[in-house]
Amino acid sequence: MNTPDVISTTVYDLILASPMTKIKDVEPEHVLSEIKMDSLEKLSMAMDLEETFEIDMSDEDIEGFETVSDVITYLQRAVKSSD
Repeated sequence: MNTPDVISTTVYDLILASPMTKIKDVEPEHVLSEIKMDSLEKLSMAMDLEETFEIDMSDEDIEGFETVSDVITYLQRAVKSSD
C-alpha cells in the first residue's frame, strides 16, 4: 500500500542512496540543489520512483522539483490518481 509514510520513506531512501548527496538525514524542506541533487540525479531518482510506484512522470514535472517536499507531494497526488 502506498501510504504517505511509504512514499516519504522511499523518497528519503533514494536521496540518501545517491552517491552525490553527503547528508545523513533528509527533511521535506531540503532544497534538492543544496543537497547536490542535480538534474541527472533527479532524473535517476524519478526513474526509480516511476518503477516503484508504477507511474509516469513528465520531464517538466521532474525539472520542477525544487524541494524534497515537492517530490513527495507530486507522488502522493500521482499515486492517488492512479488508484
